[in-house]
Parts: sequence; structure tokens; C-alpha cells
Amino acid sequence: MTRIPPARRFALAFASVACAAVLFRANVAAALVTRGDDLLRAGDAAGAVRSYGRAAWLDERSAIAADRLAFALLMRRGAGDAGSAFVAADAALRTNPGNPALLADRAFAARRLGRWRSAERDFSVAAGTARDPRYAHLAARMAQRVHDVRAAREHLLAALALDRGYAPARALLTRLGR
Repeated sequence: MTRIPPARRFALAFASVACAAVLFRANVAAALVTRGDDLLRAGDAAGAVRSYGRAAWLDERSAIAADRLAFALLMRRGAGDAGSAFVAADAALRTNPGNPALLADRAFAARRLGRWRSAERDFSVAAGTARDPRYAHLAARMAQRVHDVRAAREHLLAALALDRGYAPARALLTRLGR
């Protein structure tokens, strides 16, 4: 039997790992998301953010990784976390346009950053895409923040068009005066 030189063994091992990384990138990213979920449940928000960040970096097409990263950053509430969540959701929306979870993440980050109109737009689009009246109600709240009563009414009517019995939209519409 011929002995393989150490340099050739190293090159072969490196090539194998590189091929596996390319072929199984989505699987590794999914495993990192699961690891992040476990860390978040255990109360390690910083570890969860690191794990989700690695997953998002490894598979930039993974809406789940980007959504979890943005959500964990928003939950952590550290200095700069809202800006980082906005950037993560915005980047993921380039490869997953119209994803309601990512739109909501970006809207919540924009809200935290005081970008009311940006948050209003994202909540409104998320409401239409997900057919969820809660997002339309949040869009109305953002319109209220900039004293745009007409837009707030429109968002509330959109919420009620999605769900006639959605009480928060009815209550706010009553307070605004139909």
C-alpha cells in the first residue's frame, strides 16, 4: 500500500470540507437556526444572535435565519440592535421580497428607530401579503405617530376588510371618528 503524503492528505481533507460546505450550506444554516432557538429558550440571547447571524451569513437566502436574527436582536434591546435588525431584515428582503415576517421585522426595527413612515409602509405591505389585520392596525398606529389621520383610517379600514370582527381596529377607528 502506498502511503499518502501529509500535504496531499490535508489538501484532500480541505477539498472535502469545502465541497460539503457548498453542498450542505442550507442544512448547516438550518442546524444553526435550531441551535439559536435552543440558546434563546435557555436565556442566552447573545449566543442566539451569534448562531442566527452565522446561519444568515452561511445561507443568505434563508428567510428563517434572517427573521430569527432580526427578532432576537429586537428582543435583546441592546444599543445598536434595532439598527442591526433593520439591516438584517432589509438585506434578507432583497432575496425574499414580500416576505411578511421579514417586512414585520424591518417595520418593528424602523419603529424602534423612530422611522414611522418606513414602519407604516412595511406593516401595510405585510398586512396585504399575510392577510393579517394586526399588521394593518400597526400601520395605522404608525400613521397616527405622524398625525396622518386619513392614512390611519385607511389602514384601519383595510384591517377590517381582512377581519370584520377585529376589535382593536374597530376601537381605534371609533376613537379617530369615522
